[in-house]
Amino acid sequence: MKTIQNITSLFLLIILATAAGCKKDPVMYSKGIESFKFTVKNEQGAEVDYIGTIADNQITVVLPTEVDVTTLKADFTTENPRTIVQVNKEVQEPGISIQDFSKPVRYQIKAEDRTTRTYDVLVEKKIALKSFGFYMADNPGLTENYTGIIRGMDVIVRVPESVNQTALVARFETTTGASLKIGDIAQQSNVTVNDFSTTLTYTLNEGSLSAPVQYTVNLTFLGRQWVLFGDNLTITTAAALKLAVNPLDNQPYFVYQRSGKDEADVTLPNDNKLVSVMGYTGTAWEHVGSATGVSDFRADATGIAFDSQGTPFISYKDYVAGDQTQRATVLKYTEAGWTAVGPKRFSPVRSDYLSMTIGANDVPFVAMSKTGTDATGVPARGLYVMNFSNSQWNNITPAGGITIFYDQLITGLDGKVYLGIMDRSTGVNKPSMFVYNNNAWSAVGPTSFTAPDGIVGFQAVSVAVDREGEAYLAYQVAPSTGRMNHVMKYNKATNTWQELGNAVPSGGESNKLAIAVDQDGQLYFAWANASSLMFKTFNKATNNWNTERRVISERVTEFDMQVAPNGTVYIVASIPVTGKNGKTVVYKYAK
Repeated sequence: MKTIQNITSLFLLIILATAAGCKKDPVMYSKGIESFKFTVKNEQGAEVDYIGTIADNQITVVLPTEVDVTTLKADFTTENPRTIVQVNKEVQEPGISIQDFSKPVRYQIKAEDRTTRTYDVLVEKKIALKSFGFYMADNPGLTENYTGIIRGMDVIVRVPESVNQTALVARFETTTGASLKIGDIAQQSNVTVNDFSTTLTYTLNEGSLSAPVQYTVNLTFLGRQWVLFGDNLTITTAAALKLAVNPLDNQPYFVYQRSGKDEADVTLPNDNKLVSVMGYTGTAWEHVGSATGVSDFRADATGIAFDSQGTPFISYKDYVAGDQTQRATVLKYTEAGWTAVGPKRFSPVRSDYLSMTIGANDVPFVAMSKTGTDATGVPARGLYVMNFSNSQWNNITPAGGITIFYDQLITGLDGKVYLGIMDRSTGVNKPSMFVYNNNAWSAVGPTSFTAPDGIVGFQAVSVAVDREGEAYLAYQVAPSTGRMNHVMKYNKATNTWQELGNAVPSGGESNKLAIAVDQDGQLYFAWANASSLMFKTFNKATNNWNTERRVISERVTEFDMQVAPNGTVYIVASIPVTGKNGKTVVYKYAK
């Protein structure tokens, strides 16, 4: 009997012990945050802690005005170190995980029993610009609202190219008692109009501040961006840059003259200024043929184009000594390397402003201005055009003895060959354009035209033609106030050349402009001024140019622009470097 009582007692002790072991440990299952802070550096570089105030399920941290709250690392401790802390299902590590605290951030604490608790973390500033943006209600031209991102003392607002940045009304909010000015002009939210095409500085003042603080506002663009293309492009100083795109793989190639200094920063002699070609293989830039030059002698006035099979052709003015100097040469690249198309130095006249394209049926065309006088009967600065058919170079010069200052050959997206020239037939420089159709040249609209200002042209022209045969021509004028660039379009209905938008200034930079058009009919225009390479697109809905944007924030000595069949726009540019070898860069504007 006693034995049974002992067994019963033991059984009861086991049950009690098991029950006691099943009780929840209040620490193990707690889900509280014990502390929360940000550690940021002050102006002297010293780290300062800003401790959060925890009240129920809300944590508030007050930070100085200048702190960028978009990339903060929170340092926190929890009551139970075994809990999991998440933001938007991402695990948070104290002092490591980065969050944007420009808006409240919700932290979720998950215990081992899978129960959760949330905390909302709010960052406040006693004196600050709290919000900034552009809204449809304040700007009739907008189709969406665009809210700015405030990063410390910098405000960034992303808008489309189609937004007119020169006249926008900002909507903003400051902390109570603060006011904003631009210069001496007080700013009123939802009311004041400003030009945001350049950086604006807002001064914020409040009675308790020892000195006003300043915010900078910059507008950047949504959608396609200009980015540096390829990171291994280290070549000699490049001149005579011309760009083309392989139609089979949409990769860019460019031809250039090895000019100025070589890789060792040694000045090249004139007889070593050979022509080289580089192409992008899909992963890196590589020379096509010899890196030290594919021409036999010094050469310039380069051109490059592809046939329908993806074969690259180049043209250049050849400086071989003797009677054949400065004649045109065309090469193409095959498995055997660069080989001549017909004889080298084939043009009967000495060439200037040489240009090249590949027309229908992969026929090469070249155009040039004759330099000097000879017995050919071609006048000095006379236009001379040739194509390569039936295994020989043929004279297909337009009739009339046209004299020119500059020429550009292209194959339009409609498949026809076009020639833009700075025409001197009237005794002054004015642009003209011709098309080669059914083995004959005809003018595209009136020849020797001008923009509405009536000012004669300077030198260069750039031409583009879309799939529908819409023709465009850009050229430069040189009034006393500085050079200006015009973009013209041929209006078939009225048989007139009409300017698109307003002329844009280039300052003292001459002949640095280019236009191009893609398969969808989108027109692009690029030009250089004394400090930048600029670019803009044409908006057919508004019949005007979209906001211009800066591609390169440095002076360029020359550049070229082309569009790939897939719509990617490429620019190659040569940038001088004071006291050193210059650099060559390629940028792309991708969809």
